[in-house]
Amino acid sequence: MPLVKAVLTGGVAAVAIPYIVRGGAGRLADWLQYGVVQFTLADWHFTWSWPVFCVVTLFTWGLLAWADK
Repeated sequence: MPLVKAVLTGGVAAVAIPYIVRGGAGRLADWLQYGVVQFTLADWHFTWSWPVFCVVTLFTWGLLAWADK
């Protein structure tokens, strides 16, 4: 069960974080532009960040697995 929650959290973060820092300046905003996939669903423009998804999912999974013990 921790993996499912971690994947869902990573998915939300992979869409939300690039949206929040869109157009920002600085190293963090530049780093978030790597691995970004842009797509459109029903006239809605989405940005998906693979690095954010991987980092957040692994971190959350580790914490939830640790808390589950």
